[in-house]
Amino acid sequence: MELIKSRLLSEGSVWHIGSLSAVYLSQGLSGGTLFALTTYLVSIGASVKDISLLLSITMIPWTLKIFLGPIIDSFTLNRFGRRRFWILISQVAMMLAVMPLVFIEVSEVNFLLICLLTAHNAFVAVSDISVDALAADSLNADQMANANGFMWGSKTLGRGIGMALATSIFFSYGVNEGFLILIILMSTAFIFPLFSEELGYKAGQQNESYKNRLTLGELIAGVSASMFNRSAFAAMIFMLFANIGYGIFDVIYNEFYIEELGWSGEEIGYLRPFGMWLGGLIGLSAGLLTIYFQKRSLLLLFITGQGLVFLAASTFDPSTPTWMTSMAIIGVDAVDAGWSVLIFSILMALCTTNTSATNFGIFMGFGNISMLIGNNIAPYILGAGDYSFAFVFAALSLIPCWLMGYYLTRS
Repeated sequence: MELIKSRLLSEGSVWHIGSLSAVYLSQGLSGGTLFALTTYLVSIGASVKDISLLLSITMIPWTLKIFLGPIIDSFTLNRFGRRRFWILISQVAMMLAVMPLVFIEVSEVNFLLICLLTAHNAFVAVSDISVDALAADSLNADQMANANGFMWGSKTLGRGIGMALATSIFFSYGVNEGFLILIILMSTAFIFPLFSEELGYKAGQQNESYKNRLTLGELIAGVSASMFNRSAFAAMIFMLFANIGYGIFDVIYNEFYIEELGWSGEEIGYLRPFGMWLGGLIGLSAGLLTIYFQKRSLLLLFITGQGLVFLAASTFDPSTPTWMTSMAIIGVDAVDAGWSVLIFSILMALCTTNTSATNFGIFMGFGNISMLIGNNIAPYILGAGDYSFAFVFAALSLIPCWLMGYYLTRS
């Protein structure tokens, strides 16, 4: 009984936070490998349009999280737990989807590569929304900031590990070997949810048992109760603009640094993980920082910091000192992690009903649409001006986030 209790996903226990963080780490490993793959492809000849196409299509499953939420809220298998069922099957499917990349040649952006990575991302999205819903269900409001710090910090650390390791393997051995290592690493994260137990009620509401399936009426009523208010609307506007700049940066930075500044793909692939690791540390400490500083001040500081990184990049040319161009690559992920942790804790606090997967899926759906917009418009923004214009546009896209962030942290 004590063993089961220690593995119960509640009360913010070490096992609880560790299980949530392990799944996030697995997602980060996947994301870091994709970052390394885009850098590798650009280094062997892929264009901005190729990378835009790859990222735009593979991001589509993330935008569909709005529709995944109702499915996850409405169906499960009792023996596995309400959220744990979806986490388990998605973790297995994530690994199976990229297994063909261990055997086929990857030397360009083509139809098969896009299909496999899109399928992989579809299951990563299911895993993401499931673990977010589990966190919203099993954590009380006081625990969310710290837990989100550990979760997002783990994801960002995973990205750094995934990108650094994949870069080393892609450039030294090949893409096949890189995806083999990814599968092995992701399989280790599967252990935590596999041996966990899940609550049968929402945190702080022990007398209100969950239903395993919700009727359409219950689903609509639950979503309406949480989403039709000013704070929820402000959060959706925030998320709709949150990742446009980041999406533009992801598409153009490899070509900019390689062709304009004279960097190699390996230099980018080895340096950017440092920003991700720094972001992971910021994420891990963000919850603690809210004890000493106002959440509003921290959120607006990190958003402003990301805007300044983009503006700094707009001034770079071949004569710019290496330390300055290096700081931009490091800074973009570091500050992104900071405000992401803070806004996610706000979003989870807005998910107060039996439909947390749907609620959070709506918020994150807007965030992923934002990333998709950035990935898609990047070639056109670049075509309308130059790299400097694109980076300035990325910075200006954060203004609505700053305004909505100010409103959401009013109390």
